Amino acid sequence: MDQKYVLSYGGGINTTALMLLLVRKRMPLHEAVFADTGAELPETYENVRLATQYLKKHCIPLRIVKSKNGTLQQTCKKRRVIPSQLWRWSTRDYKITPIHAYYRSLNSHIHEYLGIAYDEIERLKPSMQPYVTSSFPLVDEKMTRNDCVGLIKKAGFPIPTKSGCYFCPFNTQERWRYIWKNHKDLYSKAMRLEEESKHFPRQKLHRLTLRVLRTDFRKNSNGNGSLDQPCGAYCMT
Repeated sequence: MDQKYVLSYGGGINTTALMLLLVRKRMPLHEAVFADTGAELPETYENVRLATQYLKKHCIPLRIVKSKNGTLQQTCKKRRVIPSQLWRWSTRDYKITPIHAYYRSLNSHIHEYLGIAYDEIERLKPSMQPYVTSSFPLVDEKMTRNDCVGLIKKAGFPIPTKSGCYFCPFNTQERWRYIWKNHKDLYSKAMRLEEESKHFPRQKLHRLTLRVLRTDFRKNSNGNGSLDQPCGAYCMT
């Protein structure tokens, strides 16, 4: 069977540094793949655009894959639900499933590069699929997240913001503040999804409701918020 080496690109710091490392060290890399939920922040889509341009210069394509069920927001609105921290169905259906469907279409054994940094080694998990072998070059090189930032700066590449859906239930309060300050339209959409969920208010996108958070943000507008909170290997790297 053919062998293909693929970078699972998340649009964040880790996978951007991994992309640069793979190219710099001339490691085998046939293509990169990005799973688009349709609900990323504009900053992430800009990161993907820049990565596409960079890889194209090295004759490496970046493939964007999507769920066959529409965008994550459309599914949430139709089913009147929000993503769950417990079940992680949004990551499964809108990140992992589209990526692995694409892998299977290649009819090859996939050597998948994942962006786990050395100081996040607890996130490291082997592939559960027989047609995929997961590799972790950042761990092999003992590169921490700070090392990733340094590599990106040294390469003259913009430091990416953290990727992840704008209505992710793992958003910290400071990330919600960032979204409210910089993308009020997306914050409002997230608030509507939360309040229209059939499980509201038992299930929320934050320990407080987004409406209560918004009131607090308006009262205390200090702080710019942060996007630098790493999470899952497929979702936020």
